[in-house]
Amino acid sequence: MPSSGFTLIEVVIALAIFGFVLAGLAQSLRFGMTARGVEDRLAGNAAQLERMDRVLRRLIEQASPPAATDDKPFAGEEHRLTLMTLLPDQPQTATSRHAQVAIGVDDSHRLVLRWKPHPNAVAIGPAPPMQEIVLAEGVERIDLAYHAGTAEGGKWSKTWTDGPLPVVVQLHFVLPAGKHRWPDMQMPTLLDTNGSF
Repeated sequence: MPSSGFTLIEVVIALAIFGFVLAGLAQSLRFGMTARGVEDRLAGNAAQLERMDRVLRRLIEQASPPAATDDKPFAGEEHRLTLMTLLPDQPQTATSRHAQVAIGVDDSHRLVLRWKPHPNAVAIGPAPPMQEIVLAEGVERIDLAYHAGTAEGGKWSKTWTDGPLPVVVQLHFVLPAGKHRWPDMQMPTLLDTNGSF
C-alpha cells in the first residue's frame, strides 16, 4: 500500500517556497513603512514651509519705510534681516502694533524670529524684553537678497541699508547635506516710500 504522507523533498521545497513568500512580504512591508515615513516627513515639511511663508510674508509685506533721512527701520544683511513692521494678528485698537523684528539662524541651527514692540511714545519704565519664536529647525543658514526698484537701478543686492525699502526680499534656505531642498521665498514689500499701499 503506498504512503499517504509527503516526502522529505516535498516538505523541504514547500518550506523554501514559504520562506521566499515571507521574505517578499517582509520586504514589501519595509518598503511601505519607509514610503509612509517619507510621505509624513514631506507633509510635515510642506506644513512648516507654508507656516513660515505666511508669517515671513506678512512681516515683510508690512515693513515700514523710512520716515526721515536718518531713520533706518530696515537693515538687510546677507544672512540676517532687521526691520520695523506691523505685528500680525493684533487688533487695530492695540496701543502698539509696530515692532522691531529680527530674522536669522542661531547657533543651534534654528530659524528664529525675534521681536520687540516699538512704543508709540517715550517709555516711562524699562523696555519690554525681546520675544522669540522658532520657525524651523535644522537650517544651516539663510541667504538673503534684496531687489531695488527701478528708480534705484532695479538690481539685486546682498545687503540693504539705505534709502527706501527694497521692492522684493528673497530668502534662500541652506540645509544640511542630504536634506530635502526648500524652495526660495520671494516676498514683496507693499508700502511705498510715503507709507501708503
